[in-house]
Amino acid sequence: MENKLYELTRRRRSVRRYGSRRIDDEVINEIMKVALTAPTSFGHKPVEYVVVRDQRMIRKIGACKLMGGSQINGSDTVIVVMVKTADKRAAEFWVEDGAIASSYILLAVEQYGLGACWVNIRNRMGQRRSSDEEIRALLGVPDGYTVLNLVAIGEKGEDKAAYTDKDLHTENVHYGMF
Repeated sequence: MENKLYELTRRRRSVRRYGSRRIDDEVINEIMKVALTAPTSFGHKPVEYVVVRDQRMIRKIGACKLMGGSQINGSDTVIVVMVKTADKRAAEFWVEDGAIASSYILLAVEQYGLGACWVNIRNRMGQRRSSDEEIRALLGVPDGYTVLNLVAIGEKGEDKAAYTDKDLHTENVHYGMF
């Protein structure tokens, strides 16, 4: 049985080193179209994005996270994934909504043969305030939004083997009862 989605997901690995090739704007736009199809709680669509392509700004954003922020350096594009948490209808499930949208981005990136890495921002510290606060201030994001994560995107600068069926923890799947 052909399973195209499985073939895509087994190839998708976190990439933290990037090549220098510039990604076409059209490809980034197609990736964002996929992100916009992600389901959200009650269909409220509270997830919003800032697509950053300027290398100086990417480095500034990375500096907003004390540990692990530098892994976005060298990527061509960083997508800042945030949720409008001021919307009380979305506040309960904001982490889930943002995470699902980010997963869609990661899969869309792999579809184009590019590399990507999720960088957590929630509950992380920046230089003087939370990473969330520093990134929102840097990008001019108004109050009422919370940054969940970043997705760094670029030409793959490292090769990682795709997962195989042997890598799957099938013992983690239970049918009917635990």
